[in-house]
Amino acid sequence: MTASLAAAAVFALLCVAGAVSTAVRTAGLIRAFPVEALLAVAALAVMLAAGVWVLRRIRPVRPPGAASSAAAVLWGAAAATGLALIANDALLSVWNVLLGVPAGTAWGPSLTAPLNEELLKLAGVVILAVAAPSALRGPVDGFILGALVGLGFQVVENALYALNTVVLQGATAGGVSVLVSLALRIVVTGAGSHWAMTAIAGTAVGLLAAARWRPGPRRAWAAGLLVLFAMALHGFFNAPVLSSLPGAVAKTAVVFTSALLVYLVVRAGYRRRVRNALEAEGAAVDLHRSDARELATRHGRRAALHRIPAPDRPTAARRQLRLLKAAERKAAEPPEAPR
Repeated sequence: MTASLAAAAVFALLCVAGAVSTAVRTAGLIRAFPVEALLAVAALAVMLAAGVWVLRRIRPVRPPGAASSAAAVLWGAAAATGLALIANDALLSVWNVLLGVPAGTAWGPSLTAPLNEELLKLAGVVILAVAAPSALRGPVDGFILGALVGLGFQVVENALYALNTVVLQGATAGGVSVLVSLALRIVVTGAGSHWAMTAIAGTAVGLLAAARWRPGPRRAWAAGLLVLFAMALHGFFNAPVLSSLPGAVAKTAVVFTSALLVYLVVRAGYRRRVRNALEAEGAAVDLHRSDARELATRHGRRAALHRIPAPDRPTAARRQLRLLKAAERKAAEPPEAPR
């Protein structure tokens, strides 16, 4: 069995296990509050669709493949969430024993989530990189697929919190409880939640994948620091400090800004490599340097097609796609091995 097939088998098995774990733990809540559950699902379906569209759209040059995008969301929603429910219960109990119940209750989430949730989400990015090497070839792919994994996790977690809020508030106005919970977790903190943390950690996987899993010391350190940074952000986000609404907004801003800075760095590097590769590919087919570099953006490709007579545009679009694929393969070539 090849590594890709083995990774795909592990992916499927853990997604099923995670989905079963979540189903077992939520079946009673869904039976007790079916209307509230449907309301949460409907609202979160809109959030998921919007989030997937935005995250796929921000990948420079071309969006990621639909299959890899769906697989990333599935891992976050099924495997990572379900397995985290089991792991979190176990580790929270450990903190209660070690720290005492008051301190364990207060600090347990900020000590548990960075270890269990971030590593489980990150495992999905690694498995995807092994199962589909062409889908994750560098840091920008790791960022986007990591963000999609985190988004899947975030959606299911939001649903669980919404239903638990109904119970905590006495089920006297279930629909209102769901909407208030979702408003807080989508509007207030959604921009700096799981998608952002796992995007940062996923970038680390992209760094390693770009070096064919044989990184030099600098790349290995950078990858490790990115993972630790994502875990630290998660711990900060869950810590019992800045607990007011303005504090939650401040935490969200810190996490979002951190993810944005990582994205801007990897996007700039990727676009530069693709433009250079397009120059080389364009020269081979007598395409002017400026015309070749223009193909690195969606706007540039549309502008180039509009300058061509309408009957010839389908052929030109296919030629653009061939050049882009070749340039992206070239841009993803591993760096020279360290001496």
